[in-house]
Formats: sequence, structure tokens, C-alpha cells
Amino acid sequence: MGEESSLSLVCRPSATGDAPIISSCNERIRPLLDCVDQLRHLKIMQEGIQLPTIVVVGDQSSGKSSVLESLAGISLPRGQGICTRVPLIMRLQNAPLLDNPELHLEYSKKTVPTDEAHIEEAIVQATEEIAGFGKGISHTPLTLVVRKNGVPDLTMIDLPGITRVPVHGQPADIYEQISGIIMEYIAPQESIILNVLSATVDFPTCESIRMSQKVDRSGERTLAVVTKVDKAPEGLLEKVTADDVNIGLGYVCVRNRVGEEGYAEARSHN
Repeated sequence: MGEESSLSLVCRPSATGDAPIISSCNERIRPLLDCVDQLRHLKIMQEGIQLPTIVVVGDQSSGKSSVLESLAGISLPRGQGICTRVPLIMRLQNAPLLDNPELHLEYSKKTVPTDEAHIEEAIVQATEEIAGFGKGISHTPLTLVVRKNGVPDLTMIDLPGITRVPVHGQPADIYEQISGIIMEYIAPQESIILNVLSATVDFPTCESIRMSQKVDRSGERTLAVVTKVDKAPEGLLEKVTADDVNIGLGYVCVRNRVGEEGYAEARSHN
């Protein structure tokens, strides 16, 4: 069988819309992720048992929300200041046979159904119930489950963006509080650190880099997503190639969604 024929077998979509190799991978991965999610739901990590986890960190305004939105194909709370005020566990489940996406939130021993049109509002309301009104943060996690066609089978934990200077309404020790949450999640050797970096800043100055290097000096479990590449000054390729900050799992450079641009259109530029 020639190379072209072999490639077509791998890449030809199945009845569900996925290529066979992807469909097979999803069939193997989904049960494992479900097991990990069930264990996490039982809060066994509080007993000192660590679970494999992808932890998303980044300085404030690094474009972290845009990366997560692109993966999930939904809108997350945005605005000035800290948008993520509690650890947000995002469970993405590919469901090719679903006609309409199914979304729900899990927190405070309850399940709250929502939809794509109201997910931002639902997350804000849940966050206020957990962390209170205002700009404070909480260690108590909020879980978002997204079942829809086309999303990767993936579970990630999004943490509050790092800010050094408290603004009006934030506690004076906001930096220490955020640092404590981040270090708690990225310190275990089972954690993969997804470090979101803006292409417009010098990577060594990023607080998220400093924190990840504290627990993963060699970078063997750190992956970088570089956002805003369309706004980057010249020399981005050289900066990524040089890898002065030891990103052992490599770099993924992306362009953020612009204005009312759809997710599919934004992906076509990446």
C-alpha cells in the first residue's frame, strides 16, 4: 500500500466525523479521564493522593481566557482585573452524536445546567456564591462540564491570573493568595503546567514563569502557549527558539480571537 493510501486510511473521517486514529485515541482516553474525574470528585487529593492534571497558569491579561475559550468553543467571563476568582475545573468531552451541546456547573454539592448563551452569567453567579461578591478569590473549585461535538477529550484546571498590585476591592495580600493557590496545584510532579505567555512581553519577566520554575526548573513538565502573536514585535521566532526560560514540552503560538470573530475563523489563522 502506498504512502498516500496509508495516509488516507488514517485521515479519512469516520461516521462520527473523526479520523479513525483520532476516534480510537478518544475511545481509549475518555475512560481514563472519566476515572480521574471521578477520583477528583471524591476529593482524594485532600488525602495527599495526587492525580495527573493539566494546570493552566498565566499573568493577568496574558490571554489565558482566550486560549481556554478556543479549546472549549464557549465564552468565559472577561473584563478588567481578575476574571477567574476560583479554580475552574474544565471537563471537555467530545460528543459527536450530540445535536446540541450540553453544559453544566458543579459546585456546593449541586449541579446547575446551563447553555452556551448563558455560560458566562452562570459562571459569574457560581463564583459569587463560592468567593463572595467583589474581587476576592477562593480555594474552593468550580467544575464546568462541556459535552459537544468537536472539543478535545481533556480536563484542565484554570487558576486565577497573577497580579502583583491589589486594586480597589481586592485584599492587600491578593498576590500571596493567588500564589498559594497556584503553587498548590503546580507543585505535584503529576501536574502538567500549561503556561500562557503573551508574545508582547519578555518571557523571563513573567511571574508565571518564575512560579513554574520554582517547581519545575528543568521544564520537563511545562508547556507554553504564546498568545497575541499578531501583535508581537519582531524576533518572536528567535525568542521561542532560544528558549531562555526552559520550556521542556515546547511552545504553541496562537493568534487570539478578534472582536466578533468566530472560533472557527480564528482557528483558521493559527
